[in-house]
Amino acid sequence: MKCHRMSRRGFTLVEMLVAMVVSTILIFGMGTVMVTLFKGMRESRNFADATGGVDLIRQLSFDARTGNRILFPATDGTPGDYSSGGFTGDQIMFNSLRYDPGTDTTTTVTITWESRRPSAAPADPYDVFRFIDETPEDPANPADDLFTFGQSGLLSFDIVRNSSNSFSASMQNSSGDETVQVQLAVTLRNVIN
Repeated sequence: MKCHRMSRRGFTLVEMLVAMVVSTILIFGMGTVMVTLFKGMRESRNFADATGGVDLIRQLSFDARTGNRILFPATDGTPGDYSSGGFTGDQIMFNSLRYDPGTDTTTTVTITWESRRPSAAPADPYDVFRFIDETPEDPANPADDLFTFGQSGLLSFDIVRNSSNSFSASMQNSSGDETVQVQLAVTLRNVIN
């Protein structure tokens, strides 16, 4: 009578090597997927940040369409470049009517958009500001302007007056490797000549 012994054999060296190769391939593939995923997330975040920076052109469009006169630039076909206080940039202003529901009256205000960058370093990013002037008879006086917001880090903010009732605006912003540029053409509907 023969006794059958149960064989207790482990993995062979070849089996271990095959398992290690397969595991390495799987880990490498998962690592590649993770790197691609994180790169895509970073690019999406950068694109969202860059887009958010130029999204203020919506407010500029609203101000322009509710305005009734372009105050700057003064000459058709010219950019809105100005230089003052050591800064250079673009500027545009609109006379607008603001309704006060409490008194059921309207008052005229001047809404000013301007960009600033140091004239000594043209490659530096722009800071774009929006002001509301409570005394439109003197829109050049910034002392009484209500500062409404500022946006920093824009690559460009360009204004060109096309005619007495239309202008073009362009904004460019970047974040990481992503760059976004938005262009806008506006014709004022309620122009006072």
